[in-house]
Amino acid sequence: MLALALLLLWVCAFGMPGMREVPSYFDASVMRIDEDKYLGAYVPDVTFTDEGGKKHRLLDFVKGKPTALILAYYTCDSACPILVKGALDATKNLNEDFRVLVLSFDKEDTLDSLKAFKLKLGNVPSSWTFGLMREEDIKKLTSSIGYRFFYSHRDRVFVHPNVITFLSPEGEVVRYLYGISPKERDLRIAFAEARGSKITKNSFVDLAFLVCYRYDPNTGKYGLNPTVFFGLAGFGLVSLTLAYAFLKPRREVKT
Repeated sequence: MLALALLLLWVCAFGMPGMREVPSYFDASVMRIDEDKYLGAYVPDVTFTDEGGKKHRLLDFVKGKPTALILAYYTCDSACPILVKGALDATKNLNEDFRVLVLSFDKEDTLDSLKAFKLKLGNVPSSWTFGLMREEDIKKLTSSIGYRFFYSHRDRVFVHPNVITFLSPEGEVVRYLYGISPKERDLRIAFAEARGSKITKNSFVDLAFLVCYRYDPNTGKYGLNPTVFFGLAGFGLVSLTLAYAFLKPRREVKT
């Protein structure tokens, strides 16, 4: 048994005897964005074409409303449709004034591939827009937000981050949310951050979420703010102590 345990420890630490480490040419850093560099940056005023063939200037399009920007490619049959469908489901119950903009970073995408991609999603609200960009505009936009991607000829797929970028009404990059299964709560908070100081009918609800949750750059998601949690716990403990101190003498008098 001791010999077996030692062998397992050796394998975990150094691998099987005679095994050679296979070099990996995949740069995992492409899946993450240097948030310190790009948060607070402004997107360029690129042009995109929607499914109806109408051209839009990006800064004119986002003006007045917080916008969730999803970069994808329309011939994808794995992560892209899952991410977009997840975001679609997560925004169904949000009574917010926002936009969601899905743009392809694949210069080979067409209006036909766009429409086929959208058709698979089912019912899409009017607050969602899908579009195409020219190659030069793709480069300008992706580089401005730190979004890197490359095409794997062996697998015939694009390797890219699965991320939603939140823009302020002025086109400022406010937040990145990673993963293919976004939560309604996280989207609500990110839209509130992107909205900034603009007052809406949901401001108090948004404020509560902003106070109670904090963005974790290590996970790319929101988590419960420990300061608020321990503060409320401390307040509750003090309240119980005061109540006990107030009620105890009255009970003793009755006895």
